Amino acid sequence: MDWWGIGAILAVGAAVVVYGFLDDRRKTRERDAALDAPPKRDIPRFHPTAQTPEYLSELKARTRPEALPSTDLNALTRTDLKAAQAAAPTVDAGLASRDFVTDSPTGWAVAASPMVVVLADEVSTVRELLPLLQRAQAAGRPLVLAGPGFGTEVVSTLAANTTQGKQQCVPVVAKAEQAERIAALTLAQPLSHTDLQAGWVPDDALGSIGTWISDRTTSWLIAD
Repeated sequence: MDWWGIGAILAVGAAVVVYGFLDDRRKTRERDAALDAPPKRDIPRFHPTAQTPEYLSELKARTRPEALPSTDLNALTRTDLKAAQAAAPTVDAGLASRDFVTDSPTGWAVAASPMVVVLADEVSTVRELLPLLQRAQAAGRPLVLAGPGFGTEVVSTLAANTTQGKQQCVPVVAKAEQAERIAALTLAQPLSHTDLQAGWVPDDALGSIGTWISDRTTSWLIAD
């Protein structure tokens, strides 16, 4: 065999070796990428051509939509409520945040015929409150929550629901003595952390009042 033939064989052999090496590296990279990638999970009822969901930014969640009417009271209603406050029982328990104020001139959160819940323990997750939120929403009533404390995430979520007009909530920070007074005035029965986790919300545990008013330090319970 002449040198040209040997050279051709060596060239072809080298090309095959290089191709095999590069192809093996490619397959290795693809295998590693597949192992590192998250598992494929089809989204139920999702179509590739569907419009991308719109998510609320924190600023937008705290801004009441222009399409919703203002929650500020008219002058006559405000005057009537101030007169009713003079004779109403008060509790030294105020709003968990100013984000729940519905009447800006007075700094009040006003809830008409609310569902009142007394919480025995601090609430740290919104999941604990889902049965209560669902009950209030189904009944078309505001939800007053009186408890020793509320986590930051809980306050933010409840405030967003209130601001966006989904479900009015009035979380009030109440110590044990104030919570007992609220329970007595509204006929509510305190619900524990265990009750909420189990979703145990009997009808007789839910209290009510004609009109509830809270500012940052005080709550007024006005009977019908």
